[in-house]
Amino acid sequence: MRDNYWFWRVSEGGQVEPFKGKGSAMPPWKSDLSVEDRWAVMAYQHTFSGHNGPHVPWEHPESVAMGRDIFAMACVPCHGVAGKGDGSVGPMLAPRRAPQPRDFTSAEFKFRSTPSGQLPTTADLFRTLTEGVRSSGGPMTIGLRGHRIMPSFQHMPVAQRLEVLEYVKSLNRGFWERGAVKTVTVPAAPTLTPERLARGKQLYADAECLACHGERGRGDGPSAPTLKDNRNLPIAATDLTRPERFKNGARPEDMYRTLATGLAGTPMPSYGDSLEPDQLWDLVYYVLSLSRGGRTAEAGSR
Repeated sequence: MRDNYWFWRVSEGGQVEPFKGKGSAMPPWKSDLSVEDRWAVMAYQHTFSGHNGPHVPWEHPESVAMGRDIFAMACVPCHGVAGKGDGSVGPMLAPRRAPQPRDFTSAEFKFRSTPSGQLPTTADLFRTLTEGVRSSGGPMTIGLRGHRIMPSFQHMPVAQRLEVLEYVKSLNRGFWERGAVKTVTVPAAPTLTPERLARGKQLYADAECLACHGERGRGDGPSAPTLKDNRNLPIAATDLTRPERFKNGARPEDMYRTLATGLAGTPMPSYGDSLEPDQLWDLVYYVLSLSRGGRTAEAGSR
């Protein structure tokens, strides 16, 4: 049985038919376990049948075949037939500047819970596919709700999202060959205090965040006009006063993950090795305080 079926079973438990009518006692786990945790449970359960390592595309040819058809209908215009980010629509999303559609055959993925330089987990890809990518763009993005340069596919059935991701992973040998997957742990958010904000403000200066994002976080730092991505395309420093456009999410845990892992292929570095977890939280809360008079940070601490 394909992974999308097991994901659905773990999520819904035995409280749906035909299992409920047969007296299933299995509880639903979708409210108690995150998407990533449910995948982790499935990976562990898979070891009972002799499985070794994470789920990889060659183990699921049915999902890959189904995902190929979905990819052709929904993804080819931007990401191209071979997934190299060279679709006909791509150049019109953000003409002659970043961001451009992702090249799935490369090793660089921006939105990850894995350390710098590593490929994302299936849960990371699922999150991006579900949420979309928020950013201002060219005329082709007009009408995409929430300033998205990539649309949200949250209305696509979960099973289909998982199948298209199996196909996406099949385009990159790194997903086939990697061993154990390490992820960056996001610890529980601490309480927001004035002292924490003061420390975060100092870290913002010490880490030279203001060089790109500016003293007030408006993306107008002295280095901003010169920033380029790995394709040598001009790239804008994020305006930190507008969290609704944060590409990797604006929740405190999203911000922590972004700071810890960085955004591969962009000037945004990883601070996972240079800052302690408590320092990362200080910086998270200060960055969020730059928007809406600090109300974003206050909401995140509750």
